[in-house]
Amino acid sequence: MRDDSIAFIQAPGAFIIANPIVLNFIADNLLGVGIPANNNLRRMFTLSTNTDAGIPGDDDFPELRMQPAGAPPVVAQPGGGVLGTIDAFYCRAGNGGMAFNALPFCDIAIAPGPLDAHFLFTTGMNGCSLVVASAVPIGAAPLAHGAWRVMHDHDHRSIAQWQAAGYTIRFAAYADLADAGVGPFLPVNVVSYNPNNYPWNYMDSVRIVTNFLHWTGVNWNFNSRHYHAAGKHIINVDSPPGVIPAVASTQTLAI
Repeated sequence: MRDDSIAFIQAPGAFIIANPIVLNFIADNLLGVGIPANNNLRRMFTLSTNTDAGIPGDDDFPELRMQPAGAPPVVAQPGGGVLGTIDAFYCRAGNGGMAFNALPFCDIAIAPGPLDAHFLFTTGMNGCSLVVASAVPIGAAPLAHGAWRVMHDHDHRSIAQWQAAGYTIRFAAYADLADAGVGPFLPVNVVSYNPNNYPWNYMDSVRIVTNFLHWTGVNWNFNSRHYHAAGKHIINVDSPPGVIPAVASTQTLAI
């Protein structure tokens, strides 16, 4: 088992250029006692790659796993050794048709301190939107001064719909910018995490996008990386299959 946590923490943007981060197992330990109903789930995560004699196989890529509540700073491996952990928030996706104020959310400090989590993960995305709000309406859970609210919207509603609901949007990422509505969106930073319009299905596999946030010490970055999954079979791609030259959709940009 290769521990990928240190390399990832040191340079997330560089790490995802070379490695898809597989989310098949991200929520293995989500069920249990003490899970907040809607918000601010902070956990330790491991990031590791299966290896045979120290060499990953064709289907072996870094897998992100949520650790049970109360997990120690390092996690023991079967057969000895330890895995490092990544302190991060987990922003769950809302179900389709949920009202804005009912969406699960995570509030992050605009400038996190050393004891705050510096990463935020969510489930794999292939059509949803990730929205960061700097203000919320009356009726929503209060947003503390110096914090932003992050939400994973299954319905990928437009910026205009968010604004009409009373939210001030700082940043939003959509699979298709058409879902964001008619621009301009200033001062909203709106990006596509599928800018090359890749097909979501290829043969028996589905394209999945790992989107996460990372505090650099200066600003929050949005990071995005594609892969294909056919069950447990993972294909490391970042371009339409068969297209040469490859056109990457991997991106790291400041929010």
